[in-house]
Amino acid sequence: MTEENGPAPAASDEDSGGEESLVKKIEREQQERRLRAETIGVGQNWYGGSEYRAEGGGTVFGAGRDLYVQQPEEEVFTIPIPAKSVECVRACFVGTASQRELVARLASGSVSLLRGEPRSGRATTATSAFLELGLTCHTLGAKDLKKVRPSHLRARHGYLVRADDATWHRHPETVLDQLRAVAVASDAVIIALVPPDCVVTKSVVMHEPPAAMDVFHKWITYLAEGLVGELQTHLQHLNEHIVGCRPSEAVEIAQQFAEGHRQGRALSDMIDNLPYAALTELEKNLEKHDAPSLARPFLISCSVLFGLPEAVVSDAALALAARIREEKQKEEDAEEERALQVWERLSQWIDYSRLSEAEGVRGGQGRRIDVRPGLATRLLPSLWAQLPAIRPALYDWLADLVEDEDWRVQVKAAYAIGRLATCDFELIDKRFFTPWSKERGKARVLTWALEAAALADRDVAVLVGRTLNAWASGTHNQRLAAALAYGSAIGVGHLEDALGAFHTIAVASPYLEICDAIARSVAEVYTTSTAQKVLRELARWTSGDASSEQVTAALAFVRLASMPHEDDTYPALRDHQPISDLAALWTNALSWGLSRMYGKTRIPAYAPTSWELMADWAHQAATDATADLIVENILVRATDRLRKSWMFHLHLWNKRGTITATHFARYLRLLKDN
Repeated sequence: MTEENGPAPAASDEDSGGEESLVKKIEREQQERRLRAETIGVGQNWYGGSEYRAEGGGTVFGAGRDLYVQQPEEEVFTIPIPAKSVECVRACFVGTASQRELVARLASGSVSLLRGEPRSGRATTATSAFLELGLTCHTLGAKDLKKVRPSHLRARHGYLVRADDATWHRHPETVLDQLRAVAVASDAVIIALVPPDCVVTKSVVMHEPPAAMDVFHKWITYLAEGLVGELQTHLQHLNEHIVGCRPSEAVEIAQQFAEGHRQGRALSDMIDNLPYAALTELEKNLEKHDAPSLARPFLISCSVLFGLPEAVVSDAALALAARIREEKQKEEDAEEERALQVWERLSQWIDYSRLSEAEGVRGGQGRRIDVRPGLATRLLPSLWAQLPAIRPALYDWLADLVEDEDWRVQVKAAYAIGRLATCDFELIDKRFFTPWSKERGKARVLTWALEAAALADRDVAVLVGRTLNAWASGTHNQRLAAALAYGSAIGVGHLEDALGAFHTIAVASPYLEICDAIARSVAEVYTTSTAQKVLRELARWTSGDASSEQVTAALAFVRLASMPHEDDTYPALRDHQPISDLAALWTNALSWGLSRMYGKTRIPAYAPTSWELMADWAHQAATDATADLIVENILVRATDRLRKSWMFHLHLWNKRGTITATHFARYLRLLKDN
C-alpha cells in the first residue's frame, strides 16, 4: 500500500458541508434504525410468529401454514424443519385431495412439483406428505439447483425446495431431471413448490388449499382447547371474517385468539379487533355518503404515519385532502366546502376509521394516533385497492412526505411506498424507485422503501434484488442507492449479494460519499451470524489496487470499531479469527488515518479517529491477552509510512499512561526490530 496507488476518493459536489462526527453519525443512524425496526415490527408479530435458528446458518420462519427459509450463503444447503413445526403439522393439518395425490405420486416416484399460490399452505401440505411417507423433513436450497449432488442428501429424508423465486424456470425440465437423478441416487424424496405459472407439466400436483374455517378449528383446538366451547356462540360472526381468508391467515387468527385467551381478553373484543373484520367494516364505511369529509384523508394519513403525534398525522391529512380536491377539480364553491371542514372534530375522524389515540409518554408530546395490531401493514394496500381514483393524489402526497423536515415522517412515508410496491411493483418502480435512483439526495428514502417492499413479500424481494444488482453497475446515484439499500435487512438476508455489490461499487466509485455509504452499510449487515464473512471480505479489500477500495475498508472498519458493544448485536472485533485479518484491517485504517501527498496536493486523513481507537485497544492490552497479541501483529506489519506515526503515538500513550511502561518497551522493540 503506497501513496502512488492512485488518487484517493474525492468529495462529491454535496460533500462540502459541515462534517458530522462519526459518533454523532452513529447516534443518528441508531435512532433511525430503531424507528425502522419499530415500523417493520408493527404487524409482523401480530400473532406471535416464530423464528428458529437452524444448522448450516439458515433461519426458518413459521408463518401460518407456510414455512419460510432464509438461506445461508453456501452453494447448496439443507436445514431440518424444526421439531415444533413438524409437531404443528401433525396436529393441525387438514387433509386435502392434493396431499393425497402427492403421497400417491411419491410412493412410486422421487420428485414431485406442488403448484399453487404463495402462502396457501403448500409447504405444510408437502411436509404432511413427507410425514405420511415416514420421511425426515428438511428444506433444500441452492443458488443453482443443478449443483445439488447425491452427497448433499440423505436416504429416507424428504426435502422441500421453494422454487417460486428460482432462476431454474429458464430450463425447468433439465433441472427437474437433475433433481430426479440426485433423489434416486440418494434414496431421498424431493417436493418443489412452484408458482401457478410454472410451465412444467410432468410430475405436477395442483395444490388445493383447505377451507379456512377448517384450518382455524384445527389450530384453535390445538392451541387453546378451552376456548372452543365459547367460540360456538360467536361462530356465525367469526365465520363472516374467516371464510374468505387464506389458510395462513386462518392460522394467524387462531394464534391471536390463543394468545388473547391466555391474557384474559374477551372473545368478542378479539373478534372485533381482527384486521379482516376491521377491513370489512372499512369497506362499508367507504360507501357511506354522510361520512365526515376529512375522515377518509385522515384514515389514509393514519395508514402511513401511525404511531406519530396526532398533530403530524392531522396536518398530513389536510395536505392530502387539498391534493385530492385539486385532482377532482370540483365545481362546487370551494370556500363553502372549506368552511364546513373547519368544524369537523377529531373524534369524528377517529370514530369513522375505528382508530385509537393515546397520550404521549411525556408532557408536551401530544396525543399519538395508532392503528389496530395486524392492521398497520394491511390498511394502506387495502385503501389503495378500494380507491383507485385517489391514487395520483396519493402518490404526489407521499412524494411530499418524503421531503418533510421530520425524518420520522420521511421513514414512515418511504415504508408506505414500499408496501404499495407489493400491490404493483412495476407501477411503484416507475413512479418512485427508478426516478429516485437518478436523483440526488434520495438514496436514503429509497433504501427505506426498498427494505419495506422486500420484507413485505418474498416475490417482491426477488424483484428488489434484481433491481439493486443492476444499480450496482449503474450511474453514480444508482450505485449510491444500491450501496445504502443493501445496508438493511435486504443485505443481512442476502449477504453474498450485498458484499459483492459493495465491492463492485467501491472499486468503481472514486467519491468519498459512496465509500462512506458502503462503510455505513457494512456496519448495518455486521451481525453475530455475518461477522466472520464481513471482516474476511473487508480484509481482502485492504490489499486491493483501487484506493477507493482501501478507503472503504478503512471507513467500514473504523465504524465497526466505534460501534457500542453493550449487547450481542455487534460481535466484538477481537474475537475474529484469523488475527491476521484484524492486523491487515488495523494497518489499513491507521494508514488512511494519516494525511498523504498526491502529487503536490496534500490529502487530509480519511479515518483520523483510527489512532484514537487504537489507543483504546493498546490500553486494553494491559489486561487482555488477545488485544495484546493483536497489537503485536499490527506492529510487526508496520510499513515505512506508519513507523514514524507509531513511534510518536507510543511515546504519547506512554507519557499519558495509556499503556504501561512494560508494554511501551516491548512495543517499541517490536517496531524497531521490524
